[in-house]
Amino acid sequence: DALRTRSLDLDREVRELGRSAGALTEAEQSRADTLGLLVGTDAATGTGVRVTVDDGTDASIQASRVVDADLRMVVNSLWANGAEAIAVNGRRLSSRTAIRNAGDAITVDYRSISRPYVVEAIGDPRTLEDAFRRSEGGQWVEGLAQHYGVQWSIGRVDAVTLPADPGLG
Repeated sequence: DALRTRSLDLDREVRELGRSAGALTEAEQSRADTLGLLVGTDAATGTGVRVTVDDGTDASIQASRVVDADLRMVVNSLWANGAEAIAVNGRRLSSRTAIRNAGDAITVDYRSISRPYVVEAIGDPRTLEDAFRRSEGGQWVEGLAQHYGVQWSIGRVDAVTLPADPGLG
């Protein structure tokens, strides 16, 4: 983790030096900045939504535990409905990020995360919330809640900052 953080810091420093040296035209720099936000190499800030998913309170009910497939369903539905950037428990997602089960834990980018699972997405808050509730992901978590007691909520956020994906640095 320390090496990933250091690599990310050095990458930012190299980009800043290139920017200050005028290595790119203004249009090229604007395009590079946009791509950095979209692919996850740069932190992203904006309005959006926060989806929280947690295990059901009755552990005796089979399927009351949130698993990787549940989080992937939430994330993929947010992407499909216009999310510009997403993080799970503070771990930024990119095209290379895996969400998997590892024993009893869920991992994001091969790092264990713990419940409750908080998925933050940047995009138009109203559109994301409304579309998510109607989407396959929204129907999925609502079904988990009704049948297995899984707890979930979605809410709009005025300001959220998602870190860069340290695996891309």
